[in-house]
Amino acid sequence: MKAARDFWWLLKGELYILRDTWYWQLVHTSFVAFAYLLFLAILVGRTGSIDMRYLVVGSLVFGMALSGMLTLGQNVAHMKEAGVFEYYASLPVSKLVYILALAARGTLLALPSAAVIWTLAWFFLDIRLPLVAAPVLLLAGLAMAGFGAVIGFWSPSAVVALLATQILQVVVVFFSPVYYPASLLPTWLRWLSNLWPTTHAASALQAALSQDQTALFRSTLVLAAYALFSLGLVPRRLPWRMVEE
Repeated sequence: MKAARDFWWLLKGELYILRDTWYWQLVHTSFVAFAYLLFLAILVGRTGSIDMRYLVVGSLVFGMALSGMLTLGQNVAHMKEAGVFEYYASLPVSKLVYILALAARGTLLALPSAAVIWTLAWFFLDIRLPLVAAPVLLLAGLAMAGFGAVIGFWSPSAVVALLATQILQVVVVFFSPVYYPASLLPTWLRWLSNLWPTTHAASALQAALSQDQTALFRSTLVLAAYALFSLGLVPRRLPWRMVEE
């Protein structure tokens, strides 16, 4: 009960910090994901060279990654550099609960982007995502948020975190099978792409669309492992107290 209460108050605090910028953050994540979808639909969608479902899934995954992984990684690095964690170190809260609150914040900010892409796919592209895609997106958001928290906490400075997340954005968008089938990648890059959660998030959503239960279960299990690993690893390696718990 204490952990749940601490999580609620920490999450409220994180959302309260966004009271002046939440609108622009939601517009940013939603617009960028929509712009990618529109650009690729104009570029390759009309030619019929690729299934539009890949473009929809890619935009959903990219929207979750933009807020949950990339933006969160930069914010965590800025908080660390500004000494924000010294304040939380003085509170009787668990590091794990604090990291979960950060991850939940990143996931919540990504949901409006997913809602926009989901609605456009339903009404304009006649692509109906099944309801099972909703919990898959939430799990993917947590897995990516944990990944972003790792980048933010382990980066030596906010500048390094900014550069690292910008590089990672290019990698997860253009060099992983998010917007296109994995078969189009070279073999070595196909194996390498399995190292980041965006690949498995896209695979899970594609499996949900094709009703491939085996592939859906496998990809969801990998996403859960990513979430447990990243959200469990950071608290163990984050020395924000003089005496470890």
